[in-house]
Amino acid sequence: MDRYPGGPPVKAGIEQEIADLYEKEAGGILRYAGALAHNRETAHDALQEAFLRFFLCRSAGQDIRSPRGWLFRVAHNYVLDQMKAGSRNEVGVESLLNMPCPAHRPDNDGRVSDLLQELMQIGLSPREMECVRLRAEDLRYEEIAVVLGLHSGTVGALLARAHGKIRKAVSGGTRKAGDLAPAALEEKRYAS
Repeated sequence: MDRYPGGPPVKAGIEQEIADLYEKEAGGILRYAGALAHNRETAHDALQEAFLRFFLCRSAGQDIRSPRGWLFRVAHNYVLDQMKAGSRNEVGVESLLNMPCPAHRPDNDGRVSDLLQELMQIGLSPREMECVRLRAEDLRYEEIAVVLGLHSGTVGALLARAHGKIRKAVSGGTRKAGDLAPAALEEKRYAS
């Protein structure tokens, strides 16, 4: 087993790093990949692929500055590649309606899922929905930009437009005030 000079075994360090990352990030990556692919098998494959590639890169000595963003990006690209190849079901943003949202959080109570269902109905573009979805997973603008292959300023603009549409829907009467307002007030992560 390789060792850093005077340090712990390299392989054991990488394995622990991956185990810690998996415990912390796997649920969010799986939810995002599932929403994007609308196929549980593809989502699980994307999760597995992301962590396998992470392991290979780290084992080869690569330094990954933002592991969380990197993992989301690999899962995102894997799903898109599967969709392009036609080996899985094609999807659209409407697939978000059937996927669980940031679950396993005791303070959630389904509010984020309800909010995303409402957002689908107020006319957010697919790119805006992707940004909102990733923001709901607590990714920072820079991480969202890495996942989607955008500039962080573009992410900010997309989230600002989404926020404007949401604000208009809440105050403009296009939805019943009780439908969207409570969830939007409680879930401000999509636009901060």
